[in-house]
Amino acid sequence: MRLVGTAMSGLLAQQTAIDTIGNNLANANTQGYKASQMAFVEALSTQVRSGNAVPEQRNGNAVDTFDVGAGVLYGSSSINLQQGNLSNTDHVWDLGIDGSGFFQVQTPNGETSYTRVGTFQLDADRQLADMQGNVVQPAIMIPEGATDLVVAENGEITGVINGESMTFGQITLVNFQNPGGLQRTDNNFFLATENSGQPLTGQPGSPLVGNQVLGVVRSHSLEQSNVDIAASMTDLIQAQRAYQANARLVQDGDKMWGIANSLRR
Repeated sequence: MRLVGTAMSGLLAQQTAIDTIGNNLANANTQGYKASQMAFVEALSTQVRSGNAVPEQRNGNAVDTFDVGAGVLYGSSSINLQQGNLSNTDHVWDLGIDGSGFFQVQTPNGETSYTRVGTFQLDADRQLADMQGNVVQPAIMIPEGATDLVVAENGEITGVINGESMTFGQITLVNFQNPGGLQRTDNNFFLATENSGQPLTGQPGSPLVGNQVLGVVRSHSLEQSNVDIAASMTDLIQAQRAYQANARLVQDGDKMWGIANSLRR
């Protein structure tokens, strides 16, 4: 029975790994996507007594037990926040972050979300917003008729209106003491949690507390997914082979129980 239980825990663990790797591969072409990483831990082992075991001396007393593993358990899931490649575009509002940090946007329910996806546009009110209509924070409005728009590395937005050069706004970035503690939500958004700490806001390229330095903004650029397809395919093959091995153990355990039941009859 222990063999079957151990193999079953392995099946569940490898199925979780396969699902996670498959989701990463499915998002290999999703702009700004950050790959998920799985961590597994060994289940609590059980001490088993055997007359054939060589006694072990503990505190002067002979102990004839040994530890037997009980399988593997899902430990945790983390986010790989390594920067993806920046690809060039022809759109001034396509913004990539070269370095650490997140854009902040306000969703319709008033919640502040954080993202690395800088595919922005001007909404009906000529405010800078993402493709879902979430307004970039702090809000930036570009007047009608503005031309020669430029987004500098430090996030400053300038342009010309009525023949006069003007500054229309300042893009700020946000980082966290522990970015790995962010909670992933839909549409490549992240939410702050107790584990991530409070958001630290600053101008792109500026230092933050804790020796952190925010990245700079690259206009006409979009960050691509950081999924390593070659490594993910290798991990997927390994997980599939491990799944097959555990499935075989379940089958063998079932056969052993069948033999034991027939002998008892």
